[in-house]
Amino acid sequence: MSISRMGMAAALVLLSAGTVQAQVTRVGYVNSNQVLAEYGPAQDARQGLETAQQEAESELRLLNSGLQAALDEYEQQAMTMTPEARAAREQELRNQQQALQRRSQELDVQWQERQTELLQPIMERVTAVIEEIRVEGGYALILDSASQAILAGDPALDLTQEVLTRLQADPTPGG
Repeated sequence: MSISRMGMAAALVLLSAGTVQAQVTRVGYVNSNQVLAEYGPAQDARQGLETAQQEAESELRLLNSGLQAALDEYEQQAMTMTPEARAAREQELRNQQQALQRRSQELDVQWQERQTELLQPIMERVTAVIEEIRVEGGYALILDSASQAILAGDPALDLTQEVLTRLQADPTPGG
């Protein structure tokens, strides 16, 4: 009887070892920075955002130079102005400065909205492709090496090129 108990114990150990082996978790990683740098629609979006940012900066420089010119003019004329005229001009300058700050905030909000508008469909497409690869490849996790959370990784687990290949096969963000 002790032999059958030992045999049963050995069988249980072998079965549990087989179960542990069957539960091996597949993990892969993707470099999202590389994907976004090489994916055409992401490059187009980045270019559009850079153009919008340059236009906003140009507008703000123009407004700022107008304010600076008004401040310089005020400083030159302040000594010859009456106290009432000086107070009125100072109020105008404060109003102009507040208008500049409001416009800067408006442009920031517009840029952020534009960024969301351009990048959201791209990120949704990239995420969908990564999810397809995860499901098809039986991966439990796909990590982002760009987040620097991966300190070392087997290059065989790098799925970046597979993601890029699929994205480039259908480059439309709504794809």
